[in-house]
Amino acid sequence: MDISTAFNLNDDAQLDRLASALSSPIRRKMLRLIGENSYSVLGLSEALNLSMSTTVFHLKFLKEANLVKVLPSPNKRGNEKVVTQGIASALIDFKAAIPYTSSEFVYNVPIGSYTDFDIKAPCGLVNENGLVYMHDNPDVFRTPERFTATLLAFTRGYIEYSVPAFEYRNKQILSFTFSAELCSECPNYNNSWKSDITFWINGREVCTYRSLGDYGDRRGRFPIPHWPANSTQYGMLKKVRIDETGTYLDEKRVSDVTVGMLDLNRADLTTLRIGIKENAHYVGGINLFGKNNGDTDQDIIVQVCYKTN
Repeated sequence: MDISTAFNLNDDAQLDRLASALSSPIRRKMLRLIGENSYSVLGLSEALNLSMSTTVFHLKFLKEANLVKVLPSPNKRGNEKVVTQGIASALIDFKAAIPYTSSEFVYNVPIGSYTDFDIKAPCGLVNENGLVYMHDNPDVFRTPERFTATLLAFTRGYIEYSVPAFEYRNKQILSFTFSAELCSECPNYNNSWKSDITFWINGREVCTYRSLGDYGDRRGRFPIPHWPANSTQYGMLKKVRIDETGTYLDEKRVSDVTVGMLDLNRADLTTLRIGIKENAHYVGGINLFGKNNGDTDQDIIVQVCYKTN
């Protein structure tokens, strides 16, 4: 799992937890092991030649800093837990405080609230009751039930959302950020099924994320009731940020597209498109997760930061 995050010097509580977690050589060794493979708590204890109580003590610090996740194992009986990687990388911004004030507009976009789409089968919509109507029929994406979707999937094409821009119209935009949980799409699941997933803002391509798989080796943290165990279960939470210096995917700079190129403050709506390009190297489809499904229990979240003076 490749999840990155960023901190600045105002994030005192988070930085304290991170510093405490990393201050121990034992905990750093734990992170090296977990970065290569998932372990049960017992397996981690044996690999480090530690008692269970000592292992649990050190895991507490790593969990509080979000450096690991400790999840129930669906394939084991009793109280066995699986330890997996949380944050894979962290960026600390040491720049001085900015000399102006700013405001942030945050908007939750349910995955079924798209305003345009052009997709190809195989495809499907899923809500808390399971599959919506039949599988592999793009017309299902036009039904009112789409607003209840907690998972949508398609192989080719795109889906587009409209975000109200009234609050930041005619303002100087500092950054535009969105995050979503997603992965590739194939029959059942395949953790090694790659897909090049591209994002557009107001019709301008900003970056492409190469998904490494369609993940189903375990249940997600927020599973759909009665969802088949051999189907897609969770995705990766990806964050795209566009500011005055370029476009960043999980805080890694990936393109030269800047926020000024997006015309965000000139209309009442901003469009966000997610899709697979016809000439993509890996045409491996998309699974897009919404609230009450997958690992993160969130909609698509859009954040716009703009100057107020």
